[in-house]
Amino acid sequence: MPILVSWLLVKTYKIAYFTRSISQVMSKQQQSKGKPQATQPANTKTEPLQATQTGPKAGLSHFTILSLVLAALSFALYFNSLHNGFVMDDVIMVKENTIVAKGFAGIMELLATPHMRGYLIIPNDTYRPLSLVMFAIEHEFFGLNPAPYHFFNIVVFAGCVVLFFSFLHRFFDGQKIIVAFIGAFLFAIHPTHTEVVANIKSRDELLCFFFAFMSLNIFMKYMKEGKIQHLLIGIFTLYLSFISKENVITFIGVVPVLFFLFKNDSKQRALFITLGTVLSTIAFIAIRAVILDKYAANETRQIEFIDNALTQAPDFMTRIATSIQISGKYLALLFIPYPLVCNYSYNAIPYASFANVGVIASMAAYGFMIWSAVTRFIKNNKDPLAFAILFYLATIALFNNMFILIGAEMGERFLFMASAGWCMAGAFAVDRWILKGETPDISALKSPKILAILVPLLLVFGGLTIARNADWKDSVSLYRTDLAKSPNDSRLNYYLGTALAESLYAEETDPVKKKEIDKEAKEHLRVALSIYPQFTEANAEMGRIFDRLQQYDSAEYYDKRTLQLNPNHPIATNNLGSVYMATGKYREAIATFKRALVVNPNFVLAYFNMGRTYNQLKEYDSAIYNYKKMLEFQPGYPEAIQETGVAYFSKGQYDSAEVYFKKALVINPNEANMINNLGAIYLNTKNYPQAIVMFSKSLSLNPNYINAYSNLGRAYFFNKQYDLCIQTISKQLSLDPKQVTNIPYIALSYQALGNLEQARKYEAVSKQYFSDFKLK
Repeated sequence: MPILVSWLLVKTYKIAYFTRSISQVMSKQQQSKGKPQATQPANTKTEPLQATQTGPKAGLSHFTILSLVLAALSFALYFNSLHNGFVMDDVIMVKENTIVAKGFAGIMELLATPHMRGYLIIPNDTYRPLSLVMFAIEHEFFGLNPAPYHFFNIVVFAGCVVLFFSFLHRFFDGQKIIVAFIGAFLFAIHPTHTEVVANIKSRDELLCFFFAFMSLNIFMKYMKEGKIQHLLIGIFTLYLSFISKENVITFIGVVPVLFFLFKNDSKQRALFITLGTVLSTIAFIAIRAVILDKYAANETRQIEFIDNALTQAPDFMTRIATSIQISGKYLALLFIPYPLVCNYSYNAIPYASFANVGVIASMAAYGFMIWSAVTRFIKNNKDPLAFAILFYLATIALFNNMFILIGAEMGERFLFMASAGWCMAGAFAVDRWILKGETPDISALKSPKILAILVPLLLVFGGLTIARNADWKDSVSLYRTDLAKSPNDSRLNYYLGTALAESLYAEETDPVKKKEIDKEAKEHLRVALSIYPQFTEANAEMGRIFDRLQQYDSAEYYDKRTLQLNPNHPIATNNLGSVYMATGKYREAIATFKRALVVNPNFVLAYFNMGRTYNQLKEYDSAIYNYKKMLEFQPGYPEAIQETGVAYFSKGQYDSAEVYFKKALVINPNEANMINNLGAIYLNTKNYPQAIVMFSKSLSLNPNYINAYSNLGRAYFFNKQYDLCIQTISKQLSLDPKQVTNIPYIALSYQALGNLEQARKYEAVSKQYFSDFKLK
C-alpha cells in the first residue's frame, strides 16, 4: 500500500508539473506575438490558451492539487481501519451509550449533559459534547455498524491534514507551498496518530485539532483582511474546538505568540484575536461549570494510582525525573514511532531518578530545543523553526505530568496536537538545509533530493501506520499485540483478561472453548493483581468470572475484596448480590442490590437482578416493579420483558403475561424459550391447538428442548391426541430419563386408546414416583 501511494504521489506531481510546463510555454508564445495581440478581433478564439492555464483563476490551483493529494493519502493509509470494530472506550462513547442511541432525539441532551452521562454517572465528569453529537447522528443513520464511524474518523483526519497544510501555507504567505506540503505530509503519515484515527472514541481529539487549526486559518485571514466576520467565525470555531476536547486550552498561549510575534501585520488585530481567544476560553469554562454543577459532576478528579503512578511517587524529585523521562519518550516516538502501545499505566513506566540515562538524554534534548528556540528568536523574531519548537513545547506541556498531574502517565493520543510542532520543525528544517531558502513551485516535488526524503518516509511511516491500524481490529487483538510489547502494564493485563472474559466469551459457542477462555482470562487478571494487588477493577472482574463458573466462595472473596478497596463500587456490589442470590441468601441479595442502587440509581442491572430474586421468593408484585424500573431505562431489554411475563404468569395473570411474551418475541422472534412460554399461556388457558403450534415451533428451533417436549406432550393429551402424547413424552424421556413428571400421561393416554396392558404397565412405573397415582 505505501508503495502504491508513493507511485500515485509521484504521478500526480508529474501531471501537475507537465500541466504547468504547457501553461508556461503557451504563455511565452502569447507574449512573443507582441502588443498587437491585445487588440485581436472579437471573433478570435482564445479558449485553448485559457483551458491550459493553471492557478487560482483557471483549473485547479497548486494548493488544491496538493490538498487533494494529502486527503487521498490520508484515506489510503487508514482505509484498512474500516474493517475494525468497536475497541476500548468505543463501547462507552458509542456502543452502550444510551443518549447516543437516541440518535437525533438525543442531540440536545448531549449538548446539555456531562460527557459520560449516557454510560455512567460520576462526580468528576467533563464536558465534550461535539463528538457525541456526531456519534448520535451516525447512530441515527447506521445503527451500530462500526464501519461508518471509522469512515468519518478518516474524513475528519483528512480535514485536519488539509487544514494544517493551509495553516502552513498561510504562515509563509503562500510563498513556500512545498514546505507547507512537506509539513502536512509528515503529519498525515505519522504512525503515532493511529490511536486517534483508528479508535472511534478519539473523534474528540480529531475535532479538537480540526477546529483549532480552522480557527488559526480564519484568524490569519482576519489579520490580512481585517473583516470582522472572520474574527467572529474564528472565535466560534475555537469554541467548537473547546467543546470537542479541552486540549486547545494551550492556544491561550499559542495564539498571542503567533499573532504578536510571528504574524504581526497589525498589533490591533492581534489584540482582538487574543481577546477573542480569551473570550472563547471563558465562555467554555463558564458553560462547562454550569452544566457540570447542574449534574453534581464538577468535583476534582481523584486520579487512580493504577492510571498514573506519579500520584504516589516516593518524593517530588522522583516525580519530576519520571515526568522528564516521559517527555523524552514522547519526543523519541516522534522520531522512531515504535513500539506503539494503546495504554501506559502502572508499571509500564517505572519511577526514574536524575541519574537515569533516559532522564539525562531527555533533559539534554529539551534543553537544546529551548536554547535553540530562544537564540533563533533573538536573531530573528520571525524564525519559523522557533515557532515550531515553541508550539510543540506549549502543547506537550499539558500532558507530560510536569506541571499538572493528568489521568494517565502517558498516551500516544496526547501527541496528536503537539506532533504538529514536530512536523513544522521537520518541514522548516528541509527548507533551511535542503531547499536552502528557495521558493520552488510544485515541480520541486519530483526532484531527487525531495523524493529521497518523502518516499522512504512514506514507505516506513506509512507501512507502520497501516500495520498498526490492523492491530485495532478488536479489543482482544489489540491487547494481545500490545501486551507482548509492555508485559508489565497492570491495566493492559486487566484489559486483555476482561476482553477475553466478556467479548470473546460471549462470541464463543463451544462450552469447552468457553472454559479455556475463562482460564486464560483469569491468568491475565492474576498477573494484573500480582503487579498491583489493590487494582479494584481487576478484583471485580475476577469475582464476576468465578460467579459465572459457579465457584461462589471465590466470587464472594473477590467481590468483598473489591468493596474493601472501593465501598461504592456498584458493579462489585451487584455481583455480590448475585452470589447471594445463587446461594439462596435471597434477603441478603436484595439488601445488596439496593445498596448498588444507592451508589448508582441508574444501575439497571441491579433492578433486573432484584426482580429475579423477588421471583425466587414468589413476591411477584415486587419482581414486576423492579423489572419495569429496568425497562424505564432500557425499554427493549428482552430478558427483562420476558421475566416480567414470567412473573405475571406465576400470578395467574395470563393476559398480562401474554402481552409481555409477545413483546419479547418481537425482539427475538426465533427464541425457543420465549415461544415455549407463550405456548404455556395457551396451555393454561385451554387453547390447546394454539399451544401445540407454539411448542412445535419451539422444538423446531431447539430439537433438544426438554421443557417444550413436556409441554407439548401435555397439550396433545388435553387435545385428545393420545398417540402423539405418548410419542412426544417418550421422546422427552429418551433425552432425559430423569424427567418422570409426565409418565402418568402415557398411562392415561394408553387407557384412553383402550390399550389396558400398556396402561397398567405405565401405571406401575408412575407409582414408583407418584404413589397416589391410579388409573380411572
